[in-house]
Amino acid sequence: MSGDQMKVDYDQLAELKGNLDIAVRVVGSEFESMLALAGAVGDARLALATNAFRDSWDKKRLDIVANLEWLRDSINNIQTQLAETDASLASGLTTPAPSAGSSTTSPQAV
Repeated sequence: MSGDQMKVDYDQLAELKGNLDIAVRVVGSEFESMLALAGAVGDARLALATNAFRDSWDKKRLDIVANLEWLRDSINNIQTQLAETDASLASGLTTPAPSAGSSTTSPQAV
């Protein structure tokens, strides 16, 4: 549909990228948190259960971290590409195009 415009909010893209960075750190440090929890529960059986959960969760956690990193990197790439396109289009608006009839050489007399 003509007249539709794409508006990019670079602040929101940056915020999304920052939130994904936080998610990667939090989910990535889950292993250390679970080790600390196992040591803090005070009961050997509960600590074993906590460790068993950690071990079963590790594979899924690593997959989630990989997916979050891919998403974060994709958002970064989208932001970069849109900014470059914006700059290129803006440059086209501010740089005058050469006129069709002008040439860089002077006309020769016949």
